[in-house]
Amino acid sequence: MLYFGRYKGKVNSQYHLSVLAFCQSQNGVDFERSGTIALKPQQFEGSEDKLAVEDPTIVELDGVKYVFHTAVKLKEGGGGVIAATRVISGKELTGLNSNRQMVLDPKEIGKTMGRNIDMVKEPEFIRLKDDSWRVFYEFADGQTSRIGMAWSPNLIGPYQEHRLLIDVRSEGWDCQHVSPGPILMTSRGDILMLYNGRGPKSVDDQTPQWAIGTVIIDAVQGGIFEGSRCNKPIIVPPEEIGPGNQLIAFANSVVPEEQRLYYTVADTRSRVARLALDNI
Repeated sequence: MLYFGRYKGKVNSQYHLSVLAFCQSQNGVDFERSGTIALKPQQFEGSEDKLAVEDPTIVELDGVKYVFHTAVKLKEGGGGVIAATRVISGKELTGLNSNRQMVLDPKEIGKTMGRNIDMVKEPEFIRLKDDSWRVFYEFADGQTSRIGMAWSPNLIGPYQEHRLLIDVRSEGWDCQHVSPGPILMTSRGDILMLYNGRGPKSVDDQTPQWAIGTVIIDAVQGGIFEGSRCNKPIIVPPEEIGPGNQLIAFANSVVPEEQRLYYTVADTRSRVARLALDNI
């Protein structure tokens, strides 16, 4: 498994750097970190990931492992960051090549959508029956995170017809931000997504809370089925304040064969939950 670790860079810097590193487990529950870095920021002028590499998504195709990841850099002149999605590949995770290729560029996607987008991250990929690919991703305009989608005949793109798929709701548990999580194909050929949403903890407690919910997506038409988006989350975080004074439970990955969902708590540790997948 790959995970991302964050550390302080220069002593006086307000930004943290992050890397992707290895961990392993014999039972899928107890993991041991190796201390070996798989991917780190490139510290040269003009680097697309000078500040961070994070949010790994691994797709294996034809014996090659593709590691999609968020590349973060400072905006020109400072005043915030830009996050894009890039990919690096190799036969093994321990032997990734040096070619980091852009897959989802916020500037280009912004032109397509007619929005001023500065972040595209957390991609999830699925291959359809016609061998085309759908990608679902989080995008943001500096204020609100939403879920977009696009398609391509190839895994690494270029992706076309970018559009909004899931917006924040006017109220409720996911009224502030939404972000894609792991996806599964159902027995009837639809897509089940475990997505992440942020809203106030309750009407009486306005503490921001990231929680995990579900939605079903029409794989052919690319929309969500009416009534399929859950009104209440299936997993809420424990009472532990994380970064940004938020409560956080954030879905990361699914192992369907083991019926396991891995999710992050408070941005400091991972948990695993059992999924009942027999009836989907």
